[in-house]
Amino acid sequence: MRYFSRIEQLPAGARVSIYGAGGAGRKLLEQVRASNGHVELARFLDTFKEGVLDGVPVVRFSDFVQQHPKGDGPIVIASAFEEDIAWALKTAGFEDVCGFRDSTRFILCNSIYGMLPEGERFTLLDVGARDAMNDERWQGIPPSRMRLYGFELDEEGCAAMTREMSSDGLECRFFPLGLAGAAGARAFYHSPGHPGCSSLYPFDLDVIDRLKNASKHEARNLAEYIKPLQTLEVQVDTLDNWKAKYAVASVDFMKLNVQGAELEILQGGETVVPDVLGLLAEVAFIENYRGRPLFADLDSYLRAQGFTFFSFVGPIFMGRNDSPVTTRHLPEFHLWHGQLVESHALYLRDPIALERKGCDVSSFDMTKVLKLAALAERYFQVEFAFEVLGWYEGVLRKRADSAQADALKSVIDTAARSYQAAFGGVAVSNTV
Repeated sequence: MRYFSRIEQLPAGARVSIYGAGGAGRKLLEQVRASNGHVELARFLDTFKEGVLDGVPVVRFSDFVQQHPKGDGPIVIASAFEEDIAWALKTAGFEDVCGFRDSTRFILCNSIYGMLPEGERFTLLDVGARDAMNDERWQGIPPSRMRLYGFELDEEGCAAMTREMSSDGLECRFFPLGLAGAAGARAFYHSPGHPGCSSLYPFDLDVIDRLKNASKHEARNLAEYIKPLQTLEVQVDTLDNWKAKYAVASVDFMKLNVQGAELEILQGGETVVPDVLGLLAEVAFIENYRGRPLFADLDSYLRAQGFTFFSFVGPIFMGRNDSPVTTRHLPEFHLWHGQLVESHALYLRDPIALERKGCDVSSFDMTKVLKLAALAERYFQVEFAFEVLGWYEGVLRKRADSAQADALKSVIDTAARSYQAAFGGVAVSNTV
């Protein structure tokens, strides 16, 4: 499913239905009304309720299906129950569906963008960028503040993504290139029906065949899900070679989702990794691909490079085919269902920890600290973002740079008040 964070990303003149009449739906309604007629809001959709909300009709989904069996414009999901709603829309045959991500919730980011030097951009590297056009991780960053490099083996797909995403001032280029630890020819193990499962590492079907992939609504043998399989020969290169060839100055954030090759890609980027402020890497806890490095291997490498682990994002739990019970389908059982097999791991630089270890943190200037705080907030590490900005305010005061320190303190104080106002809660002073 594709995502958007600005109403201008929807087709001009579209007749839109918002599925979800809660807080996110109201936020989207505000954008629609502020867009000067960019789109027309036809209705709110709700699974159970009907009536009127803020002057907009609320229609029960079952009634809508009868009235408009093929839809009458984009349906935008703005609800915490996104997975269930998406399933219901898919089952009913609706295809023009997208999700809304409210970028106004990133309060620090929206202040930080304006503090960055003129022309400064977040340079983002997306390795395994098949879904970059719909990737909510990149939503909400102003195009004029973003530079995106993506990597996929699909040449036509890369050309199409470069063409379609290079708009509104966004610097964007997708490279039909496989990345690895060394340049040369490699075997590529491909699942044509589910290319996101393809890898430079061979599938271990003895392991995979035991696993059950279950959503709320169905369960499938994972091995049958990825079949049939192909083995292809592809040419790969290293991040270091790519950086030199295209004269890339530095990268702020990396996303790696390549089914096992994450560690060797980083090892082939010795000139890239030192400048990276944060990364999100797919990690595994079982060897579902033969020879695949596990989380412990990647974690040891990244910690040695000066990164700090912060959280798992999107953990994937799997059940067992030889079990007569699918716990994912027992709503009153437990939030987690089965064995944790994969996830994405978030790592960020922590200059405070590095300084306390006696490391040189002089490279953390105002621009780098602002970018680090913004990236942290986008991955919901809000308290760390405030901590880093407060730490750098202290650094500036030690340098007697009161003008920049005062400007930073103003951002911190204003954002803290805005967080309390937007999300509720009571301001609490830290005491020792």
